[in-house]
Amino acid sequence: MKLDVVVTARPSWARVKSLVSNFHEMSPGSEVRLLLVGPSVSKRYGDISNSLPEWLTCLKFPGLQESDDFGSVALTCLEGGSSLARYWQQNRPDAALVIADRTETLGVAVTASLMQIPLVHLQGGEISGSIDDKVRDANSKLADFHLTTNDFTAKRLSQMGEDDARIKIVGCPSVDLVNETIKNPRQLSSSLDLGGVGAEFNLSQPFGIIMYHPDTLDEDQTLDWVNAIIDLVEVSNMNWFWFWPNPDHGTSVISKAIRIARENNRLRNVRYVINVEPEIFISMALRSVVLIGNSSFGIREASFIGLPVINIGHRQRGRQKSENVAEIGMVGSLKEFENLLEKQISEGRFPRSTLYGDGSAGYNSAQELLAWNPSIKFRN
Repeated sequence: MKLDVVVTARPSWARVKSLVSNFHEMSPGSEVRLLLVGPSVSKRYGDISNSLPEWLTCLKFPGLQESDDFGSVALTCLEGGSSLARYWQQNRPDAALVIADRTETLGVAVTASLMQIPLVHLQGGEISGSIDDKVRDANSKLADFHLTTNDFTAKRLSQMGEDDARIKIVGCPSVDLVNETIKNPRQLSSSLDLGGVGAEFNLSQPFGIIMYHPDTLDEDQTLDWVNAIIDLVEVSNMNWFWFWPNPDHGTSVISKAIRIARENNRLRNVRYVINVEPEIFISMALRSVVLIGNSSFGIREASFIGLPVINIGHRQRGRQKSENVAEIGMVGSLKEFENLLEKQISEGRFPRSTLYGDGSAGYNSAQELLAWNPSIKFRN
């Protein structure tokens, strides 16, 4: 089989790394290519092309628009699809794999479908409270084969009308990477080891992680929440890593608020980071005391290591959550936020959850792909 795995953003490589590696190892006669589209090759949001295995064939398709307005988000999606269409005309794969629910993935899924290239969708059937829901479900309906996370997501795909024979429960491959990193974590001693700019501090002292992305359906709440985080961090007595927001609509609102706070010397206990290798980020998470924000990392991978999480806003509304996650839907008082932070930190580590996998998803996925004869689905 010749399989093209399309990665559109920095976190998505972590979600397929073990799948790609297992596919490569289990079938020497097959070929896997990594196609990097849009934000995944953007220096501004984390170009991952320089951190890939040497044996992996990688092709880059830049197309990220500079603005985060609605038109630019749509153009980024369409430009990615257009680039792939031109490439696939001359270099057609047996199947293409698209990951989850980022806006850029819709262009990938539409292009593969219209070119009648059998499409594999990873992580369909989930629910969240943003534009991702529409994109994820659209990808699932366009897909010909599903590698999904658990019984709940498989049932939801079936309820959407997908053929049970084309739905395979494998887990989340990003948990595999967490499992491997637990066994062999990267050695980190200082905030300087992560690059970025801002505070310098020793990682032997307690620190937290902030990963807050735009609420694509509510720009006003995006601003309210980023200001609430700034207020909390300013009065906090610990240090923080704040990762730059992804390129969704509303990212400029977050970026501007952070810059203003930093210029006003309000965030002296924060180091700002754009992107790090997945294993380095996981090693950070293993040593941190809490994660605040609305990233799916707090829902998925953090549950496997029992990291206390405060999930804020509605971006992850509806997604399955483990007991490590405390939620706040709307901005309240600073004191309430402080109290919840103190409570989550005091819990220490929560029990490990395998809701999103047990560390074998990459192997499971590769097995299912190699057993599948790529074909286009037809309605009975």
